[in-house]
Order: sequence, then C-alpha cells, then structure tokens
Amino acid sequence: MVEAFTIDSSVIVASLLEQEREHLNALSIWREVITGNAIAIMPYTVLVEVVAAVRRRTGQKELAQKVKEELLSTDTVNFVIIDPESASDASDIAIELGVRGMDAVVIQTAKEHKTTLVSLDKEMTERSATIVKIRVL
Repeated sequence: MVEAFTIDSSVIVASLLEQEREHLNALSIWREVITGNAIAIMPYTVLVEVVAAVRRRTGQKELAQKVKEELLSTDTVNFVIIDPESASDASDIAIELGVRGMDAVVIQTAKEHKTTLVSLDKEMTERSATIVKIRVL
C-alpha cells in the first residue's frame, strides 16, 4: 500500500532549494512522492505558498512558474479545494490548537484525508500530533 502524506510547503521548498538547511531530509520525502512510492494530498494553499517562496528566495519568475507547472502536472501530487466545511473545520483546529491559519488548513487536510503530516515547522507538528499522524524528518 502506498503511503499518503500531507506535505507542508516548508518541506517542498526545502526539497527544491539546495541552500535550505533541511534540503536533504526534505528531498528524501519529496522523492518518495515523485517516484510514486507515496502520494501527496495537500490544500491548494500549499501550491501558492511554494511558488511564492521559490520566487521570493530565488528572484526567478521562470523557476517559480516551472515549479507551479510541475506540481500541477505530477500524478502523485493531489491538491484539494478548501470548501466551506473544510474552512470551518480548519477554523476549529486553529481555535483548538492555537496554530497559524494556513497551518490549520494543512492540518485539517491531513485529518480529513487520514494522511501523515510532514512539516519542518516544529510548532505545527508538536501541536497537531494529538489529531494527526506525524512523520518527523
């Protein structure tokens, strides 16, 4: 059975940019997805965060566009829409755990889809460990 992850933007960005501190750890997880050994289910907010971070950190519009296109065309990467019910559930998670808004959306996606949450954000993983499975890098 293929493992399913919800991967926070911090991991994807670190996997793409060699200068990132956790590049090799992040790359190992991302390779699992790219090679088909795992799938990723993430909210569309992750797409926006990744593309924006790549553009800001590298200054390269073309690279950011290429990353966007690759994320959207990779068969093992699945983005989900945040509908009113998902937004309400994420809001409840934010209230309960005291996490940032976009983190609550990512946690809610992992919870709803019963995936393993992968993030480099220690606060996010520590606070969400009571409601979702966590993979530590």
